[in-house]
Amino acid sequence: MKRWIMCVWVLAVTLLTAGCGSSSFEPSVTSIYIKKDGTLTQAIVESFEKAYYSENEFSSMVESEITAFNESHGEDLISMESLEVRDDTMYLLLDYTDADAYAEYNDTFCYVGTVGSALEDGFSFNMDFRDADYVERDTADVTMDQDQSIVILKDEGTVQLEQPVKYVSNNVEILSDHMLQVMTIEDPEEYAYIVY
Repeated sequence: MKRWIMCVWVLAVTLLTAGCGSSSFEPSVTSIYIKKDGTLTQAIVESFEKAYYSENEFSSMVESEITAFNESHGEDLISMESLEVRDDTMYLLLDYTDADAYAEYNDTFCYVGTVGSALEDGFSFNMDFRDADYVERDTADVTMDQDQSIVILKDEGTVQLEQPVKYVSNNVEILSDHMLQVMTIEDPEEYAYIVY
């Protein structure tokens, strides 16, 4: 039953995000966009209760939180790209200078680098991978070109890439060349790998 519900959810995300190109990020679900320069944009798409906040009040609150974060680091690591409320749904876009800023601000794990840097940092590639055509690949295939970019995550969610995907670990569903879904990860030692 759980697997069936997840399949339906993945299908819904696929339909909602259909048409998203490699160079545009127009999310209809909460997701992150990984750009080829290593910067990230986070989309938070949620129901907006106007009874609690006005759009301006919420925007000011987010701006204050971002300012406090940036001031504590002595540099601008996060900025608010846009905030819009349409049909009682909030669309908030936040830009991050790198994966470390995203991970710290959201209290999560996110690594963006190259395959070579991930190997140097101790990440294990001893697992099954699939390529963009869902053909199984082994560790040697994936690590042969160490200049390839990689994002490593712990949390489930939708990921869009500016560049087309090359390989994913088995806990990642490929929705399109640029759109992926990280599945639920229950093992604390497990990570989701996306090579592009």
